[in-house]
Formats: sequence, structure tokens, C-alpha cells
Amino acid sequence: MIKLGKKKLIVPSCLLLFIISIYPVFATTIGVSPGMISFPKMIKAGYAEDSMVITSSTEETIEGHFEVEGEIEGWISFRPNSDTFSVSSQNPYRVAIIIIPPENINNGNYSGTIRVQTDTVLGVETGAGAAVIAAVAVKIDVEIIGDEIILCRAGAITVTDTEIGLPFDVSATVFNDGNVRLRPEVQINVYDPFTQESVSSSEFLGAYILPTLSKRINGEIQNDLDIGQYFIDIFVRQCGVTETLSFDVFEKGGIVDKGEFIGIRTNEITNIDEPVPVLPVFKNLGQRRVLAKFKGEIRSLKTGKIISVLESDELSVEPGEQIEFPLFFKPDKSGEYQVSGRIIYNKKITYEERSKVIKVVDENGDFKFSRWVGGVLLVILYLIIGLVILILIGKIKKEQNKKKKKF
Repeated sequence: MIKLGKKKLIVPSCLLLFIISIYPVFATTIGVSPGMISFPKMIKAGYAEDSMVITSSTEETIEGHFEVEGEIEGWISFRPNSDTFSVSSQNPYRVAIIIIPPENINNGNYSGTIRVQTDTVLGVETGAGAAVIAAVAVKIDVEIIGDEIILCRAGAITVTDTEIGLPFDVSATVFNDGNVRLRPEVQINVYDPFTQESVSSSEFLGAYILPTLSKRINGEIQNDLDIGQYFIDIFVRQCGVTETLSFDVFEKGGIVDKGEFIGIRTNEITNIDEPVPVLPVFKNLGQRRVLAKFKGEIRSLKTGKIISVLESDELSVEPGEQIEFPLFFKPDKSGEYQVSGRIIYNKKITYEERSKVIKVVDENGDFKFSRWVGGVLLVILYLIIGLVILILIGKIKKEQNKKKKKF
């Protein structure tokens, strides 16, 4: 048996451990929040939803998918309506989890899991310790009961000033905390602030709101009031909430619509065929609700040509409210692009605004280069390890020769 002194092995052994430790480990992890979602007090064939956010530890875009398991497998759907996702450290992925139990289910508690799993991240040839798949399981609990619950909250109740002969707007945000679909009923009473006498009353129905969701409801109230100030009681019946506000009726031309186009938000770097959010931002600086929409275009900075024309839906904007118009751009070529456009509101138009330059890169080309670099580093690592092994073998033989000479 060959015995080597501990001191003779310390240097090469430490060198080997150091080399292995400094070699980069390619690993990808994902996180999901929350780790458990509960849907209490649902009814058969009811509706509920919640959201979860997926994050990643890498700057590269990672593709993945959802797998649903357990008793509630057929009850779950997603919004966006897809069981796949894309995520990076700069772009977390938010998804809505929608639960619709069947009609023929018994009352009780049910559970399942949503497995959030990446597709193949890196091949093992890319580097030592490369991650192939990352996955997280999210537990879902659902309670089914037989009682219908009507419960809601109302807030952010407003009324707009108006001009003589023109309608005024009443708005409220309603949260449906029950387990059945809700259509809020709003009752309105207008009275003189000095005599306290009622001068007008009306009511309107808001849009339907599904359980667990909230919605901004609006009513346009016809106006035959004289010029002056008035008080108004706004009562959201199902929620049991009353708000007392004041508003004014002006002469014709007394109200000026005013808005500010704050800018266009978007990503500065993206990949080919990856949807890029384009978010024009508008704020209503006037005294009444306006209807606004964005019209614009996307140009290639290299050619100056228009690549795409953008036009949003017309949205309602309350006084003092700031909104985004959700649009997307999916580039099919690398290069630099820019979005420009204007906001049109109540027959008025803003100055043109431009986004930051969007740089579109070819991720596949960069990935091939990264694989090539990883392969080169792996070869170098093997050469270094081989050299260390040869040094160790040489030292062993040298020690053997010394012992033979002694005998």
C-alpha cells in the first residue's frame, strides 16, 4: 500500500477544489407568490378568481407551463387564457386563477395543486450543474356551500359638475365580496343646499360584477336644473353605502375639458417574437369625465418606415384620474423601434409624445454564443483537471521511487 504524507497532498487537493468551486454553475430558479390560494364560501357553478405572480432569477426569458392536479383539475382556467408563460428577472408574469365549480358537486372542501414548471432551461452540455427544469407547486383550496351571499363594498363615489341642459355623471367603485353575480343599484337624490328641498331624483343600474372582482360603475343623469350649486345623496343599495356630495351647474361653455398626455411606457430591450407592452398614459385635468383613446404608430429607426399602426379602445376617464391604454407590439426582426402618437379626448387632441427607443435583439443568436462560450470553458476545466491529475500521479510515482531507493 502506498502512503503519502498529508502535507504533500494539501497543495494539489486544494488547487483542485478551488478550480471546481470557481467554475460558474448555471442554475435557474423560479418563485411563485402566493404559495397557497383559498376560495372560501363558493356556490355550485359559481365564480371566483385570484392572482399569482411568477418570478425568475435569470435575465434570460424562460418559457414554462402550468399543470393542474387534484380534485379541482377541471375547475381551473387562467387569464391570459393559456397554460404557458414567459418570465425573466426583469419581467415577472402575473396570471389570474379562475375557479368555476360544476353544478353537480356536493357541498364540502376540495383541493388541488397548480404545478408551475419551466420547460428545458439549459442543456447539460452548457455547463457543470446546469439546471434542466425548475418547478413550484401552489396549493389550491375550495369550499363549496349551499347559501347565496350578497355582500359588497362601495367607495370612490364621485359626481361631476355640468353645464345647463347637459347630463352629469355619477360614479362609484364597487367590490363584490359575495358569492353570486352582483348588479349594483344606485339611487340618487338632488336637493337645494339652502332650502334642503329635493329637486330631482333618479336611479341607475351598474354593470354586472362577478364574485371576488371590483368594477367602476357609471351613470349619466339627465339634467333640467337651473344654474347654481346643489347637494346630492348617492346610495348604493346592495352595499348599504351613502355618500353626500356637492356639484355645480354652469352656464353654457363654463366647463373646459383639459388633459395631459404624460408619456408612453414600454420596455427598452426585448427579444424577437416577444410581446412588448406599450402603455400610453393620460390624466384628466378637467372637471368632468372624458372619453379618450390613443392613436399612434411604431417606426423602425433604421429605415424610418411605419411598422405598425396602434389604436386603443375608447376609455372613460374620471376627473383627476390617470389611466394607461394597454397595447402590445410583437417585433419579428431585430433592430431599434420607437412608438409615437396622440391622445384624442372629447373632440380635443394632445401634443405628440414619443417612447424611449425599443431595442429588439435576437435571443437565439445570443444563446448560441453563450453555449459556445460555455463549451470552451468546459473544455478548459477538463484540461485543468487532467493537468492536476497528472501532477498527482507524478507525485505518487516520485514517492514510490524514493521508497524503492531506501530499500
